[in-house]
Amino acid sequence: MALLNTPVPYPGEIWVVVRFLASRSEPVPYETVRIFLEPHIPESKKLTTAHYALSALRSLGLAEETGGGSAWTLTGDLAGARSDDYAAFQRAMRSAVLGLRGHEPAETADDLRRALAWSLTRDPFSESFNWATVDNRHQKDAPDGELVFVNDTRWSPFTAWATALGLGAPAPHTAQRFVPDCTRAVQQVLEEHLPSGAPSDALDVLRLLREHLPVVPGGVISENLGYGLPDERTVGTSLSFALMRGEHEKWLVMSSDSDAKQPIKLQDPERLAVRLCSSITRREADNV
Repeated sequence: MALLNTPVPYPGEIWVVVRFLASRSEPVPYETVRIFLEPHIPESKKLTTAHYALSALRSLGLAEETGGGSAWTLTGDLAGARSDDYAAFQRAMRSAVLGLRGHEPAETADDLRRALAWSLTRDPFSESFNWATVDNRHQKDAPDGELVFVNDTRWSPFTAWATALGLGAPAPHTAQRFVPDCTRAVQQVLEEHLPSGAPSDALDVLRLLREHLPVVPGGVISENLGYGLPDERTVGTSLSFALMRGEHEKWLVMSSDSDAKQPIKLQDPERLAVRLCSSITRREADNV
């Protein structure tokens, strides 16, 4: 069942199930999960939130049934996860949805990947969205001419999933609107893959981000869906926003050398032309 369809739970509810499984040292019987999380649900009613959450995790390769189907355990990037490590949950879910770290892109996430690729072509500097805006102005934005969202019931789950994956966020001025702000995902990728304290070539950093976040413009999923950029050095608005927010929050330092041969081109609404950047340095949080 597609992740954006009902009755698939929102990521916050799936996180509750993951925390419970992670707190146990051995596979957990389904009835134990159900009774602990939903004691108010009669035993005869089998298809509960716990059931759909476990099914979603299984479809993403993050949980499996053991003991002949009588108990559940976390697998893949969630194997050995701590019950208090939400960032690890975000990374694991993002890898499973996007087909990273050996995961095959789950068919249940096809509509989610499609919507993410569309949203990350938009401009978080100046745009925020609710369903009415998307339905009236953007449903035919996809290069293939198909609807970005099949129907209105997909919008609320999408905003919840995008936020949980670090690829979107509620608008700061009102939680009823959504901003394609991928800052948290960018920060997590750089924390994991970019050494701190030493300048790195900006184009190499951009390639790294596109490899690990393939739904951003320039990434393979985005390109396969028909979204293009003028050249490799052009940074889309969503990644430009995330990198500049990292600079504002002081966990990134971005510099431009006048003699750099291939600086990347950031979209900066405060400048008449693009902003050039030739090196990016990640700073540890303790040094910010």
